[in-house]
Amino acid sequence: MDVKGSIAALKSVFAESVNQRSSENVVVSAWALIFFVGGFVLSSAGMLGTAAPFGIAALATAGAGLNAVCCLFGSALGYIFSGGLARSIRYLAAIVIVFTAEFSFQDTRLSKTMLFSPTVAALSALATGLLSGFSRLISDGQTAALTFLETVLAFGACYFFNEALYGDEPTTENDEVRHSSAVLITVAILLMSLAGLELFSAVSVGRLAAVLIILTCAFRCGSMTGCAVGTVFGITMDLAAGELPFFTMAYAFSGLLSGMFHKRGRLAFLMSFILANAVAAACTWHASPQINELIEVFTASVVFMLLPSGLVSSIGAMLRPIDSGSGESGLRRYVSRRVAGLSSAYAGVYEIVRRNVEQPHNDTDPSKVFDRAADSVCVMCKDKNKCWNSDYMETLSALNDATEAMTKRGILQIGDLPEHFAERCRTPEAFVAAVNGELRACAYRKHFAAQLRESRDTAWGQFSDMADILGELSEELGSINGADHLAERRLMRYLSTLDIEADTAVYRDGRGRLRAVIESSSLSRLYRQPDYLEKLSNVLGMRLCTPKAKGENAGKLVLIQAEPLAVSVGIAAMKKKGEKVSGDKGTYFKTDAGVLCVILSDGMGCGAEAARESREVIEILEKFLRSGADPAVAMKTLNSVMLLKSGDNWGFATVDLMCVDLFTGQTCFYKYGAAPSYVINGKSIRRIKCESLAPGLGGANGGAPDTVRMRLKPGNTAIIASDGVFGDSNDSWLGEVIDSATDDMKLLARDTLREAEKIYGNCDDMTVLAVRVQTRS
Repeated sequence: MDVKGSIAALKSVFAESVNQRSSENVVVSAWALIFFVGGFVLSSAGMLGTAAPFGIAALATAGAGLNAVCCLFGSALGYIFSGGLARSIRYLAAIVIVFTAEFSFQDTRLSKTMLFSPTVAALSALATGLLSGFSRLISDGQTAALTFLETVLAFGACYFFNEALYGDEPTTENDEVRHSSAVLITVAILLMSLAGLELFSAVSVGRLAAVLIILTCAFRCGSMTGCAVGTVFGITMDLAAGELPFFTMAYAFSGLLSGMFHKRGRLAFLMSFILANAVAAACTWHASPQINELIEVFTASVVFMLLPSGLVSSIGAMLRPIDSGSGESGLRRYVSRRVAGLSSAYAGVYEIVRRNVEQPHNDTDPSKVFDRAADSVCVMCKDKNKCWNSDYMETLSALNDATEAMTKRGILQIGDLPEHFAERCRTPEAFVAAVNGELRACAYRKHFAAQLRESRDTAWGQFSDMADILGELSEELGSINGADHLAERRLMRYLSTLDIEADTAVYRDGRGRLRAVIESSSLSRLYRQPDYLEKLSNVLGMRLCTPKAKGENAGKLVLIQAEPLAVSVGIAAMKKKGEKVSGDKGTYFKTDAGVLCVILSDGMGCGAEAARESREVIEILEKFLRSGADPAVAMKTLNSVMLLKSGDNWGFATVDLMCVDLFTGQTCFYKYGAAPSYVINGKSIRRIKCESLAPGLGGANGGAPDTVRMRLKPGNTAIIASDGVFGDSNDSWLGEVIDSATDDMKLLARDTLREAEKIYGNCDDMTVLAVRVQTRS
């Protein structure tokens, strides 16, 4: 027994436990200190001379527990130091009532509601106000109004404190606005307590900080936000001063006017802000000169001029009203690209069909048969004018008499001709042979006409396929998914902290997958950020990745929601002995919808002709699948295409299509005349057979592929191969290959191919694709 090793392991576990408890204790202590300081500061925030309801609201926000105890002591000390013991008795009683109520109801369902704490704070403020001066409330209207104001502010302050500290993660635009407003009001109330703290008996610390916040918001967000923030901080400073509402007017007007110059540079912006404050001060100079306020604004302007741009951007972004992005237009552009892809695919279909069905028109009328026979036989006869001019009616009557027997029998015999016509004709045998030759040609034309009708029926079926595809697009456009305005605002707010002006579009496609497009000439600032993709993922609340694009655009960044699943693919191939080109063609790719498509096609025979057939199949399928068409519709269209192109250059190619949804693992196998595929799940192996013919051989109405659906989990493996690998039902050897295989799909595909070569020889083209599903790292 390894005693030393066991002791070391115990020490390691003990050390980890101690470190975890230490970090938790640090967090708990930090919150306790915050509530203690907050209670002390907020209870010191007086208004209109004597009212101080914010310490009550702070304690109600703390709830019950260690935070509440610390906040209780902080609030008590704040009330005593700011107002003295005699004045603070009423508020001390109020915070004791709040603490008792929170402690008593802490385990009830009522305490978990949003309005419980604000109601407790309001009732405590009202009760102590009534009990401390009931007689004065009846006789003095000002005292009654002040008590009522304290009750309302205790309720409102506690509500906004709760929203700022404990509010859930915003999920809608209104939630985000409410949370930002709560944070703004909380900061404004905190600065009320610092309004009486002055530097050099001239500059109020609270008002100086308030002016700096107003400057930052107006500079970054414009007039409306600057005016709104100025109004909030102006009201709180006026309540703290207990005088005329000068600060409300001055701060709101300054924020409004300076916000108009927020894109003109800091100097012009600050000059407009100082000028607006000077105008406001001049308007009230006769009643109360505001010399200190002008000094505070000038001091704040100097400090603001020295602030780093990054800090100004970060603070201003918290309250910046973000314009709506272009998510809806982004979705339309995305669908437009899909339609363009479909248009290109159908253009390719048309070109293939055109080359195979354009033939001259043939007339199969029986009278034309005799005319063509006469043109070839009678043209050199000496009696042609007599038979076909002077005695034309007799010749026509004789041929009409022979038509019925000829049509019924399918050929013309000399006995079918009237006796007088046969005796008069110089070369009846040659004429009959010519007519029979034309009859055979007529039969060929009828056969081709039937093929042409079938091709036309198939072509008409393409309209049904197109209707299915457009129906899918219509459903996607009409789905509940679309622009995600909240995510757009979060993204634009984050970009504004980097001082990036961008056009953003955040939307979800028909499958619910998030997509984001950022277009800006300043994206280099984003790329300079370490782990910028991870930061953008945190902003939008999900893991993002960038698609592989054919062309890089320095001014455009496309982001899509990353799939939780990934795949590894291995391919091994071998040409038939003696051939220069393999008739097997395979490919794999991931669509914009997060679906992995694996295609394998085996052309008829071997060599260049077989390679051409399989290559056309791959090209057609890939175009449709990449454009977003449903795989079943794409396979149906492929069958129609192969049927249409079957003509003089007749040939076919088998098709194996595997589609894996990398979000859910849902997998579908589509097979047209293909060899069996295999799915390995641990020790079990499932064989997926095919009974359908190759595309184009089953006719226009009976060409549905064999379809098998299942769900692949991480660790599952699929093997797809051509018939040169699995040519018969003897596949027991595959289990031995899988048992000795590693996680390397390239090695698995190679080992499978080599084992098949040992068993069947190299008498056909051989291709193996091995696909393993795994969790994205």
